Amino acid sequence: MDTYNINSHKDEEVIDYVNTSEFMTFELGSMKYAIELPKIREILTYPEIITNLPNTTNWVKGLINLRGEVVPILDIRIKFNTGEAIYNENTAVIAVITEDDRMIGIVVDKVDDVQRLDTSILAQVSDMGSAIPSKYLKGFVRLDNNQMLVVMDIESVVHKDELKD
Repeated sequence: MDTYNINSHKDEEVIDYVNTSEFMTFELGSMKYAIELPKIREILTYPEIITNLPNTTNWVKGLINLRGEVVPILDIRIKFNTGEAIYNENTAVIAVITEDDRMIGIVVDKVDDVQRLDTSILAQVSDMGSAIPSKYLKGFVRLDNNQMLVVMDIESVVHKDELKD
């Protein structure tokens, strides 16, 4: 009779889901960033029709109608000067929902995928470590390929006060 030891899988990595969250990863210039998945409503291709708003900063691209809801489109690549803002087939808009229930679209160079991260090991980001000032960031982790993944504080990026400058 064959017996099976249920404890024989010691080599498998054990994930502690208490401190983990799922994040959508995306690219801005040469850096990889992430936003908490629950904040994301949907991912869109860059819209062909955007209603321009007069007297706004250059990173406020305008408004779109997304299933009956008016959504401002913000090109954070311009705000943070992460490189030339090229609009091509990879350019995407991440529609996020803020804590005060506003929907805002942020333009990114490319959306990657969903990744589970242990939020207890986030390291602080100094202002020298990223093109984006640290007040807009929650921290970073080093990925298995040694690439840095920076977790964005999307609430501070799209805060109402930010839209006034």
